[in-house]
Amino acid sequence: MLVVDRALTVTYLNSAAENLLHISARQANGQPVAQLFLPAEEVTRLCERVFETELTFSCRELEVVVAGQRITVDCSAAPLEDGAEFVLLEFFDAGGRVRIRGEEELVAQQDLSRRIVRQLAHEIKNPLGGLRGAAQLLERRLSDPKAQAFTSVIIGEADRLAALVDSVLNPGEAPKPTEMNIHEVTEHVAALIESEGRADVAISRDYDPSLPPLWADRNQLIQAYLNLARNALDALEGQGGNLVFRTRALTNITIAGHRHKLVVSAEVEDDGPGIPAALQATVFYPLVTGGSKSTGIGLTVAQELVGRHQGLIEFESRPGKTVFKMRLPLRRAGSAA
Repeated sequence: MLVVDRALTVTYLNSAAENLLHISARQANGQPVAQLFLPAEEVTRLCERVFETELTFSCRELEVVVAGQRITVDCSAAPLEDGAEFVLLEFFDAGGRVRIRGEEELVAQQDLSRRIVRQLAHEIKNPLGGLRGAAQLLERRLSDPKAQAFTSVIIGEADRLAALVDSVLNPGEAPKPTEMNIHEVTEHVAALIESEGRADVAISRDYDPSLPPLWADRNQLIQAYLNLARNALDALEGQGGNLVFRTRALTNITIAGHRHKLVVSAEVEDDGPGIPAALQATVFYPLVTGGSKSTGIGLTVAQELVGRHQGLIEFESRPGKTVFKMRLPLRRAGSAA
């Protein structure tokens, strides 16, 4: 809670506000309220409306930057007493609610993506079968070995695409979990990315060495994390930049409605241009891509593979910083799905 006067300066704030704003009551007293929030327009506008009308106003899920940290709050402004010489501002942390809603949207996207992918599999496999059969008939009628070589290419590529549909687009096999350390995954992927020899991309590690072992399918997690890393690498195409592989431990995290005491977060961060705002709501849908080289299924597959481990991939993106976070709950032997 904060109290401001008609000059829009702070006259009081309680201890919860001190924690929220990272400022003491003594430091805040007498400061313009606009200096405590970025952007400040919405907060000051609420105060001004209260002073003008002596009514109560509020706004929900206001995103502001406080002490360099972006937070989401609900805010209400009310006259403190008759005559509206002071306004009482109340802020409520809305970050948890926003995160849960975003998580629910990601889970819903994952379910929809599975249905789209299954439909894609049928749409792709049917013409592939006809293409392969026609190539075989043509091969039997051709006497020139050089011409037959072209039909062999067609048949081989048709078989390869059919296998790709079966292994990547279809739901695939269940995880085969073993006890492993998440850094087996991150280091394997980092080595693969480094082997591509992108001199314009600097790769660094920011690991938490104290992370406990996971019970998970190593190959599936490598594929998921590799897709995130390649997505970040593509974002730096033509401009170069920095790629960071990071691991962290998170406590008391809710994923798909289930609360986990401990979650391992394997993250990939790049300092590219960021994901366009128009794509952010659908980035995990198949065939959605902002890059010229991307197939549009890498993030979809990664989300599917992590979902098989009761995990979830989340992201945040703005110009200069995009972070994809692979959240994996710690599970005991025999408990992984």
